[in-house]
Amino acid sequence: MKKKYYLLQIDVSYSSPCFLPYSVGCIAAYLKNDKEITANYEIPDVLVMREKPEDIIKRFDNPSFAAFSCFTWNIEYNKRVALMLKEKYPDVKIIFGGRSISTDGESLNEYPFVDYLMHNEGEETTAMFLKALANEDDLKNVPNLSFRTEQGIVTTEKYLPDDISGYPSPYTEGIFDNIMKEFPDTEFHATLETNRGCPYSCSYCEWCFTKKVRLFPMEKVKAEIEWIAKNKIQYCYCADANFGIVKRDVEIAEYVVEQKKKYGYPHVFKPCYAKESDDTVFEAGYILNSNKADKGVTLTYQSLDPVTLENIGRKNLTLEHFADLGERYNRAGIPTYTELILGLPGETYESFAKGICRLLENGQNNSMLVYECQVYPNALMGNKEYRDKFGIKTSKIPLFGIHYNPEFSGVNEYFDIITETASMPKSDWVKAYMFAIILQTFQHLGLLRYFSIYLRQEKNISYFEFYTRLYNFIYSENKGYINSLFEELYKRKEDTENAQWTYQKDMFGTTGWYFEEGAFLELACNSEKFWTEIIPFLKSFDIENELFEELYNYQKTLVRLPGVNEITIHSKYNFYRYFEDISNNGKGTLKKVNSVLHIESLKNVTSWKEYAREIIWFGKRYSATLFVNSRDKITYSEEKV
Repeated sequence: MKKKYYLLQIDVSYSSPCFLPYSVGCIAAYLKNDKEITANYEIPDVLVMREKPEDIIKRFDNPSFAAFSCFTWNIEYNKRVALMLKEKYPDVKIIFGGRSISTDGESLNEYPFVDYLMHNEGEETTAMFLKALANEDDLKNVPNLSFRTEQGIVTTEKYLPDDISGYPSPYTEGIFDNIMKEFPDTEFHATLETNRGCPYSCSYCEWCFTKKVRLFPMEKVKAEIEWIAKNKIQYCYCADANFGIVKRDVEIAEYVVEQKKKYGYPHVFKPCYAKESDDTVFEAGYILNSNKADKGVTLTYQSLDPVTLENIGRKNLTLEHFADLGERYNRAGIPTYTELILGLPGETYESFAKGICRLLENGQNNSMLVYECQVYPNALMGNKEYRDKFGIKTSKIPLFGIHYNPEFSGVNEYFDIITETASMPKSDWVKAYMFAIILQTFQHLGLLRYFSIYLRQEKNISYFEFYTRLYNFIYSENKGYINSLFEELYKRKEDTENAQWTYQKDMFGTTGWYFEEGAFLELACNSEKFWTEIIPFLKSFDIENELFEELYNYQKTLVRLPGVNEITIHSKYNFYRYFEDISNNGKGTLKKVNSVLHIESLKNVTSWKEYAREIIWFGKRYSATLFVNSRDKITYSEEKV
């Protein structure tokens, strides 16, 4: 009788959307193409849905092995199920692999119910492991493996294959067909790899375990994209560490668009763009975005502080190059966004806040994401000596969902984030986070974007001064609506034990929102109250009365609200041309002219739930919260006074 080798990659919830289990799917496809293995082992359908532990146990039928792919979002669930399996099937061998398992054998001391650890990539290691068992070979000859012996824990040599061109596809091999048939009402998402490897060495990242970038054959990549399109997969995440790092990525982008036009899918193809943004990234990004297959191109920074960058081994674009790229993308109508990480060693409150504002100074007014710094076991930052060196303190916080609601089926998940370093005490960490939330709410989501740009251009008020003054205004003793909203968010961010760090309100749907998104939704929903309360702050900059009233009307009218799909702004100034010139060229000339700006939105939203989903979630990367964006119909005319 064949021994049964079960593979599990459990998603974060038992609901839509759900990612197809790509990692273990790759292993299953590899094993099923090996005749020696299939002669001795049965590979049942891989498991992905987060059922209650007692229910998923029922899916096992006399298992010989159960191999769990472990990530931040499923490690606690895996531990629970593994223990239950051992109780029901004492002879089953438990194998843990994946990114939440350290590259040494230490996890075996932590998890006594686990028999083997697999490190690095799993296709060839799993095949060698099963063949060694079948032939009673010495397991010490199998690379990427940790296991117990009478002499102690053994960890074998590290091995990463140079050639991955022969790896079969889990998609075209039919690994996921039965899953999709069993759960026809689930919206499945897909993961695509066109290559593996990353040439960089960022201390916070676990992606850099191999410097060599190894390519999958183009025919395999195209076949997988076609499968994704034919099977009506709406969202495809491209898991390359640096999409655009090789020239052929332009051809891949073209093929995604070709399949989308042919089949209507995928709706979104989301790559992680190359850190060193160049012509290839621009061309690939242009192809995807001009065909509405992506939401924007990442211009990645993580930090702008030179000490911090040295500490984390990170090389950035120069700010001059960043500004040039921003203008280039703006002229082409391609939205960009920038990612930063809060809590990196060496960063201070001031360096972080000023760093964000330097990005604004160099043209990043469209979109920004600030992430908490998570600590992964296989990243350099997970090393105790590294953490001790920089005074890093972490908090174990409950996993929370952004843009989805996790259903943990009774097993909560957690992750470790940095909440204090030698250079940034926790109080400053909270303050820095809230500074970023305020800046994103009012600048990137657009509530005060045009005031801040005008004051920077005409009054030499830096963005750092503008948002420092706004921060102080919001958290002043004047207890109003705006203050109460941001005080609530501040207190929630302080509470790392409970970490209720998504904003959810039924009128905006069941979705969990980033704090800046939740704040924007609240302020937009209570628009008149907000605009009344913010006037004293805006008037503190002593803008001449007539111009103030005109700019106030322009800013207020451009913020989109549900049910409003067409606007006309009559003004005594050339605001539209002025701000467009600043966006495209870095400088504009404000003129007193009679102007008429008319905008029709091509997307009709009528409810706050629809608004939150379509305008905030799907649209913020291209400034859909403002009427002036590349996907609205805009007409503008002016006549000199």
